[in-house]
Order: sequence, then C-alpha cells, then structure tokens
Amino acid sequence: MKWLVGVFIVCSSLWSDVTVIASEGDTLSSNVSLNASRSDYYIFIDEKGNTLEVLNNSFKDIKGGASSKLVDMLKNKQVSHFVAANLGDKLENALNSNKIKYTIFNGSVNAYIQKSSL
Repeated sequence: MKWLVGVFIVCSSLWSDVTVIASEGDTLSSNVSLNASRSDYYIFIDEKGNTLEVLNNSFKDIKGGASSKLVDMLKNKQVSHFVAANLGDKLENALNSNKIKYTIFNGSVNAYIQKSSL
C-alpha cells in the first residue's frame, strides 16, 4: 500500500504546475533575488501556493555556466514558471527556448505568492 501512495505522489507532482522563486533567503518572508542564477536559494511552490521545497543554490559560486545549470535543474524538476527580480540575457533566452515561463518581481516571496494567487 505504501508504494501505491508513493506512486500517487510522484504522478500528481508531474501534473501540477510548479513555480520556482529565486530568493535571498530560505523563508517566504525573504526578498526575491536580483541574481536569478546566483541567488542563495530557490523556493519551489505548487499551484496552490504551498511550499514544496527550499533548495540551497549549489552552483551560485561557479565561475561560468550558472544560467545553464539553473535551466537544467528547472527542466529536471519539471518547473513551469520561474520568478526573479532580474534576469540576464542568457537566462532569459534559455528559459524561452525551454518554454519555461518567467516573471520579473520585486518584493518578498510571500508578496509574490499573494499577488499571483497561484
């Protein structure tokens, strides 16, 4: 029976819209980050505004390719929408070519969630 619940959870996450918000901190009261690819954290939110995961950005300090690593992670986690306070040209082009929607938002993560009514 446990495996059936696990399959249901995995399958239901495949059908839901997941938004990732680049964040300066690991809480919903943190500000949306100006450094999209090099933000400190990524907060994963479902279509109802529930926090699914808070991920420490392990590639924020690499010398090059942070945008590519971010987009690969977004694709692997089947993210449909990305939010940051600023996007560089490379990241914007990569998001567009991978059909990941994006929003530029200045304010707290919580303010974005309330405003967008996920």
